[in-house]
Amino acid sequence: MSNCEIENNNYVDNTEKKTPFLAVGIDIGTTTVSACAIDLDSKEQLEYYSVPHNSYVEKSDFSEQSVSVIMDIAEELLGRIYKEHRNIACIGITGQMHGILYVDIEGKAVSNLINWQDKRATLPTKDGMNAIQLIKKLTGEDVASGYGIATHFFNQLNGLIPADAVGFCSIMDYLAMRLCSLRKIVTHTSVAASFGLFDVERSGFKLDKLSVLGIDESFLPVVTPSNDIVGKWNGIPVCVAIGDNQASFLGSVKNNRDSVLVNIGTGSQISAVGRLESLGEGLECRPFINGDGLICGSALCGGSSYALIERFFRDYAAFAGGLEESQYDTMNALAEKAYTSGEAPLSVNTFFCGTRTDPSRRGSIENIDLYNFTPSALVLGVIDGMCDELYELYRASGLKKSRIVASGGAVRRNGILKKVMEDKFGMPVSVTSVKEEAATGAALFSANALGMIQYNDGFADYIKYEENE
Repeated sequence: MSNCEIENNNYVDNTEKKTPFLAVGIDIGTTTVSACAIDLDSKEQLEYYSVPHNSYVEKSDFSEQSVSVIMDIAEELLGRIYKEHRNIACIGITGQMHGILYVDIEGKAVSNLINWQDKRATLPTKDGMNAIQLIKKLTGEDVASGYGIATHFFNQLNGLIPADAVGFCSIMDYLAMRLCSLRKIVTHTSVAASFGLFDVERSGFKLDKLSVLGIDESFLPVVTPSNDIVGKWNGIPVCVAIGDNQASFLGSVKNNRDSVLVNIGTGSQISAVGRLESLGEGLECRPFINGDGLICGSALCGGSSYALIERFFRDYAAFAGGLEESQYDTMNALAEKAYTSGEAPLSVNTFFCGTRTDPSRRGSIENIDLYNFTPSALVLGVIDGMCDELYELYRASGLKKSRIVASGGAVRRNGILKKVMEDKFGMPVSVTSVKEEAATGAALFSANALGMIQYNDGFADYIKYEENE
C-alpha cells in the first residue's frame, strides 16, 4: 500500500506523507468486547484486545445484557487505541446478531440488550400459542426465537415495549450511534436480515408481513446494502456496522470461492459464499458484500458443548477434594489419548441448547455399555458430535468447497478438534493466525468503504494461516 491520506472520506495517494494509516475494528460479542488495530501499509495486525463484559442482567427465558456496561468497555478499548495511535483512518464495528435494544427519539438506549439467546418468543402468550407460532400462523413465515422481530412481537403482545421507545437496533448499531452522536442509525443488510422477516433479494423488510403483525414501520432501522460511512468519531470515519458472521468471514478467509469457514465460539457456524434455490433445514442465505450471499448454518451450542463437559469434570474434581480449576487441558489430553489409540468415541448428540427451528430439542449420550463409558470416550464423543452437527449443515447446503478455514480459540487450543474436523469433512483445515477475526473483518470492511483496500474474493493480503500458506 502506498503512502496515503484521508480527504472527505476518500483514500488518496500522497507520496510526501510517510505515516502509515490504521484501520480499527470493534467486536461486541456475547461474552467479550474485542478490538484490533491493523497497519494498512504493512498489512500486519499491530495489537488486539479481548475483555469479558460480564453484562448479563437476566439469563433464562429472558436473556438480557446491560447496554451501558458493554458501551463503557467498547469506548474504553477504542480510547486506548486512539491514545496510542493518532493515525487511525477508519473504524469498523461488528457484533452479535439477532438481538435488539430500544432507543428513544434522542437515540438513547431505553432498554437492555435482548440478545440472541432470548427465548421469550417460545413462551405461551395467546390462546396457548407462542409468538413464533403466531407469526407463522399470521404470515406463513418462520422466525426463530432470539431474532429481533420475534422478540419485538412478544413485547408488543405483552406490553413490554418501553413507553419512550421509538425504534430498535442492534448493539453494534447502537455503538455507532453513540460514537457519532446520531439519533437514527443506518443498518447494514447483514444486520437487518438477522432480525427476521427480511427479503434478502430486495434488501428490505417484508413490510406487508410486518403490517399483519401490527409492527409499525417507523420502529424499523433504515437499511443499506453498502458499506457506508455513517458518521465520525474524533474526526475519524465510522463505517456502518456489519454482522459478526460476515465480519468473521472477511477476517478469516483468503479466497471465498474455495473455502468454507467454520467458527466455533459460544455457538458454532459454517459459512460459505454461494446462492441456493432452496435451503435445507437450519440453513439461511445471509447478505454479504458485493452482491454475494453467505450460506450459513448455525449450531446453538458449539463451544458451549465442550464447556458443559468441562463444568461436569470441574465440579467432580472440586467435590472429590481437588481445587476447582479448569479441566480443559486434561480434557484435551483425554481426547488425544482416545483419538491416537483408536478408542471409539461415545455417540454424543450436541443439541444441548436446542436448534433454531426447535428450541426444545435436547442433546443425548447413547450406545453406552459396561466397557466404553470412559472419560476419554466421552470427551472425544463431544468433539465428534460438535463436528458432526456442523458437517450435516454443510452437507445439507450442497456446496462443494475444497478447504475448511477454522477460526476461534477452540480450534487453536485443541489439536484433536482440528483432526476430527478434517476426518469428518474430508478436506484440509487451515487455522487462521489472525486474532479476533470478527474485529479484523470489521476493520478491513471499513477500509474498503473508503477505497483504501480492495476486496477480490477476500482480503487475502491481510489474512494469514498458521501453516504459512
